[in-house]
Amino acid sequence: MTTFQRRPVCAAILVLFAQAASAQTDDAQPTQIQQVTVTGLRSSIRSAEAIKRDSLQVVDSINAEDIGKFPDRAAGDALQRIAGVQVGRDRGETSQVIIRGLPDVVTTLNGMEIFTGNGRRLQYQDLPVQSIGGLDVYKTATPNQLEGGIAGGIDVRLRQPFDQKGANVTGYVEDRRQKVTGSSATDTKNNPGGGFSASNRWHTSYGEIGALFDVAFNREHWGFPVQWVDRPDRVHSIDANGVGTRLNDGPLAPLTPGARLGELPNVGGIYNAGDRDRGSIHGALQWKVNPTLEANVQYLGTGYRARSAVDYILAITTWTPTLYNVQLAPQGDYCNTPEGVVCPIQAAYAQAKQYGGPYDWDPYTATSTWGVKEHTTSHFLNVGLNYRDGPWKAGSNFAWTKSTFVNDTVIVDQQIPGASVGVYTYGADGHGGYSSVSTPTSPNPLRDPNAFVLRGMVQNWGISKGEQVQWRGDASYRLGDGFLSGIDAGLRLSNHRASFHGAEGHSDITGAVRANPVAAFGPGFETLAPGLDRLGGPWLTPSRDFLIDQADAVRSFYGAAPGRVADDPTRTFEQRESTNTVYLAARWKTKAGTIDLSGTVGGRYVRVARNLNGNSRIGDVVTPIAVSSTENNFLPSLAAVVGWRENLQSHLSAGKTITRPDFASLNPALSLIPPTVNAPGTGTAGNPNLRPTRSVNTDATLEYYFPKNGYAQVALFHRDIDGYLQNMESDEVIGGQNYRVTRPQNSGTGTLRGAEFGIQKFFDFLPGPWNNFGAQFNYTWIDGDNQVLVSPTGTAYRTAALTNVAKKNYNVALLYEGNGITGRLTATHRGEYVEQIAEPRFDMDRIVKASTFVDLSVSYAINRNVSLQFDAINLTHEKYESYLASPMIPRDIRYNPTTYGVGLRFSL
Repeated sequence: MTTFQRRPVCAAILVLFAQAASAQTDDAQPTQIQQVTVTGLRSSIRSAEAIKRDSLQVVDSINAEDIGKFPDRAAGDALQRIAGVQVGRDRGETSQVIIRGLPDVVTTLNGMEIFTGNGRRLQYQDLPVQSIGGLDVYKTATPNQLEGGIAGGIDVRLRQPFDQKGANVTGYVEDRRQKVTGSSATDTKNNPGGGFSASNRWHTSYGEIGALFDVAFNREHWGFPVQWVDRPDRVHSIDANGVGTRLNDGPLAPLTPGARLGELPNVGGIYNAGDRDRGSIHGALQWKVNPTLEANVQYLGTGYRARSAVDYILAITTWTPTLYNVQLAPQGDYCNTPEGVVCPIQAAYAQAKQYGGPYDWDPYTATSTWGVKEHTTSHFLNVGLNYRDGPWKAGSNFAWTKSTFVNDTVIVDQQIPGASVGVYTYGADGHGGYSSVSTPTSPNPLRDPNAFVLRGMVQNWGISKGEQVQWRGDASYRLGDGFLSGIDAGLRLSNHRASFHGAEGHSDITGAVRANPVAAFGPGFETLAPGLDRLGGPWLTPSRDFLIDQADAVRSFYGAAPGRVADDPTRTFEQRESTNTVYLAARWKTKAGTIDLSGTVGGRYVRVARNLNGNSRIGDVVTPIAVSSTENNFLPSLAAVVGWRENLQSHLSAGKTITRPDFASLNPALSLIPPTVNAPGTGTAGNPNLRPTRSVNTDATLEYYFPKNGYAQVALFHRDIDGYLQNMESDEVIGGQNYRVTRPQNSGTGTLRGAEFGIQKFFDFLPGPWNNFGAQFNYTWIDGDNQVLVSPTGTAYRTAALTNVAKKNYNVALLYEGNGITGRLTATHRGEYVEQIAEPRFDMDRIVKASTFVDLSVSYAINRNVSLQFDAINLTHEKYESYLASPMIPRDIRYNPTTYGVGLRFSL
């Protein structure tokens, strides 16, 4: 097997240019991918193989029918099946797409930039697979591709009417039921969905005309329980009898001979739940005016509506002066901290202790609800014109995008004064919970409405908007039969505006007496959240619907004005970004003996002008920000395809890429969550001084294509990265209160390197029914490191792992297609990775455990027009689990749901 290292990759490409001998006959422009009609799982896989094989870049694809055979509703769910692609899941949805360990991915829709809200990237859960003709994941870049993703790029190919030979009508109806694990009290509800698509094409005296229309809608009732163990906070001295005495700030030392030091984090949970609707409308027109000229128009509108609750439960036990029945973890390396030998406390009983007024108790035990109402509306319109005549090919595309995200949240906290709590931070499955919560008057106060008093109210709202006008023109000219066979050139102009405005307000009860929630608002104010089994089951908390639908009544009780909090000018943010881009590339083709050589070389020049306006707040100091700047980048790239023989080839590439910070990361406005009586508040803000992340990428593959179908490949890749973003935390005093504030910073230099192996094949060489089976397998190994800042205000660096980069990842699928049955059983594995570097108090890395999601999709064709579909997602009830430095110091456990679906699909 040939092995490619980073420097030989570059040298090999340079050698190719010295071997000029013969002509290139392929005049295809790299961005133009021929549409392939797919009629089954095998055909769609083969057409994706053809895209991979014929491209000048390292690319992996999923095509229309292939997507339809997955148990996926949204684009992001389908992408996780591709080699080198991992996804992040949150609240039952794919929330992040990662290519080869990095989240810096640029998204295009038919080659044009697309985004959601005031971000730079698409929220993939907003895009249903109903409208998609294919997904192409580009792991290397050529000059004609949009810059903005050091990890790679994803192009979403929308369906078009000329994809089909004539009239075509398809649709589906389905119902899904979500099983929430970790909470046995959760009710299972129906989640309906459906879609319809119709297209046709006609020959007229004005040329050939095609039209397509599709619409999709789905509703989902979801639940996502989370049990959290906070990071280490207070330290106790634990004597031989298991009694812990809290130590105040200062040098740490045991209080009695033989005593040991132990750290106790706070333990709590969140029951996230809600109802969300997602819908889309997509329309397309194509007009082939004559054999040389074609025009097209596409519109995509997506919408998202949701009402959700974030139901908290917390017991702040770390400030309890005396702990009983303390169980310390065994001595180990995880006990060695910068402040001495401090071992985790794995269980303790925190007996209630009053230290002030009638509501000043340790532990501080409370429940809270965030009543959240939000919606997103996005519009994308693209108008294109394509011309081809002889050696000339040219295209012009104009696109307009507008996206708005609106969020309104009302939060009310309620406390159980005088509660004693038995906590454990490390149970049988390595995570925490409550062994008991009680008061002198109630053995189960979490479900006793009389045990609560009202604490504070927080309300906030925000409107994020993004609007972009962009145009690109591309031209290609075939030179002939020489070594230099073609020229590609293009121009792109873009004007992008991103903005945010909103406000937040904090209110509390005046006077010495805190009211009982039911006495203040009536019995409809309280609801029993399903809770988490490990935290004692359901708990009473303010009702989501009451907070949303009767928000003014809540505001009035707290003495706040009706309606939203007045717009806060210090949180207003606006950025205008004008981008001018030009690229030029030369295509070449030659032979070296029996070896076919072809490729492209060129560069992309990008000039960006920005105007940023906002307000920076550090502590109580608010500083207006008005920055105008320009940025120039030249992004050269080389790509080559080496045809060793008919079925064996290599892709080689080297190039420079950049990723610009998200607009939200540049927004200096500070968003705060106020402190409780026993815990500091938290805050997040952007950084207007962030610079782009830059990377020099080199890639090499060796690909073998089996006869009839299937391929096997090995790929090596290397990234030299500069300025990768990292979140830095600092303590700030704001309005006399302590806050942990997180802001992004550019880190130093880093590297990412890895290898991929992949193979896929239908077993058509086997006899009888066995040739209906097939398999896909891909494995990605990644390693990386990064120079991270030691402190937010310093200039010193230290070497650390690249965050969110899992070293070992794989996808494996068993396929079947025959006798009217199409099936796929898949396992998607993401290895262990570091989520946050040096988390305080003891500067331990937060690590996420490896996870494997198993999904099943089976369909049966009743006849040529109608089929039944069964889907099962997360059959093994896989969870997100994290810890600090060692599994003996657990953090979160997040229970991803298991979903079952039954659908009816038709095609006419």
